[in-house]
Amino acid sequence: MKSGNMEAKSYIIVSKLPADMYSKYVEDKENSHLNGFAIVLISLVHLAGGELSEENLWHQLRRLGINENDENHAEFGNNKQTLDMLVQQWYLHKEKVAGPEGNTMMYELAERSLDESISSKVKEYISQVVSKNETTDVDD
Repeated sequence: MKSGNMEAKSYIIVSKLPADMYSKYVEDKENSHLNGFAIVLISLVHLAGGELSEENLWHQLRRLGINENDENHAEFGNNKQTLDMLVQQWYLHKEKVAGPEGNTMMYELAERSLDESISSKVKEYISQVVSKNETTDVDD
């Protein structure tokens, strides 16, 4: 039996439809909560420079009320499985990295989140959050 370093090929299909047509004819409104979760996760990793440890990711999600040990979340069910689903869908890569304090699981942006259509939505989302925070700071 011969073993080799053969990489499996995979392909990502990306819609080139305009956003309004995609929303009207393709987007699954019943799963919009998962799209929102994906945007939040991608934004967190993006703001961290494209790479974030699992520990830091869950720290940020806990600040939003999403706990890694919650297996019965009202919207997501098992939160860890929902995160793993986004890895399987190529929004994030998950990789074990050896360090001086042991192994650390790292998340980084994957092919789908690097696509221009997703990347522009993430940047728009981040700018909306920043704008709201700036308005709130001025009002205080």
